[in-house]
Amino acid sequence: MKTLITPLALALLLTACGDDKPTAAAEPVATIPTDARDYFNQMGVSDTGGSKGQVRRSDNGETLWFDSVRTTLTYLRLPETANQPLTAWVSAHDNAAQWLAVNDAWYVHTPEAPQLIGKDDYFPFADKAAAEKFAGEHQGKILRASDISEQELQL
Repeated sequence: MKTLITPLALALLLTACGDDKPTAAAEPVATIPTDARDYFNQMGVSDTGGSKGQVRRSDNGETLWFDSVRTTLTYLRLPETANQPLTAWVSAHDNAAQWLAVNDAWYVHTPEAPQLIGKDDYFPFADKAAAEKFAGEHQGKILRASDISEQELQL
């Protein structure tokens, strides 16, 4: 009986270890699909101006689309998504084809930002100097994603 339990226990331990294959780093989708819809309002992502966002779910590889930086950040801060394995990007204000990791971008919040359902949006930049220049020209404030509070997003 003892000899049967030992191999069985070993087999259970090995299966519990899971798959140790390295996973490829997620990369943003380079081009917004023509049929992409905003996760929240289901409007066409390309139907509105401004920077866009995309979030890749690690559990199933699904890409979710957002028609603004604000809605992207809001999704990432929701209680039901805050602890999920997600990778997120926003398109740069000065180069819409350039996707920036949400936490690497420099954001400018300015009174001159386009209004989205009564809320200001944020202008993302890859380069801090470009963000500083834009902020100076538009009376803006430079932020990182972590500086943008849930209260500002009105969660």
